Amino acid sequence: MFDQWQQPLDIPNLIRKGVTLEGEARISDLLSVKEAGKGAQASGRLGGIVLNDPLVRFVFSFGRNEAGHRLIEGRVDTTVDLTCQRCLEPVAVEIHAEVMLGVVNHEQDIGKLPESTEPLVLDENPVWLADLIEDEILLALPVVPRHEHLCAPSHREYEDADVVENPFAALRGLVKPSTH
Repeated sequence: MFDQWQQPLDIPNLIRKGVTLEGEARISDLLSVKEAGKGAQASGRLGGIVLNDPLVRFVFSFGRNEAGHRLIEGRVDTTVDLTCQRCLEPVAVEIHAEVMLGVVNHEQDIGKLPESTEPLVLDENPVWLADLIEDEILLALPVVPRHEHLCAPSHREYEDADVVENPFAALRGLVKPSTH
């Protein structure tokens, strides 16, 4: 279990040692760590999305592949409550995100990474475990969350409404058909 939340990750050292970070935390705990660690407000990117403060399970393994590329492999699992876009009721969405990050020091090195990896460019900004977890959750969210079963739409169907005649229908008689 990773228990050193109050410091940024030393990614080169973790890769050198071949460390695996494994654990679980609540979303609110991750966001509060970001606030305390950065001395500023948490980004809140998950604040409006995650309403039920779910438990997040994570595993991140740091190391190198056969070609010597520095990699972070892992998994993030959780269940978040979103709003169904059909019925506007809460819907629980399971997140199972596979992580494959290629670590580089400079942007020009991104092209050297295997195509199956997403780049993580190390720069002067520290990388926090909470940031890695939050990014993976955001990337795994569905574009249009909906219940798996067919739920009833929240708006009135048009079949119940009175038939409205086209206001331009009267103009049809004024236009002469072309003789071309």
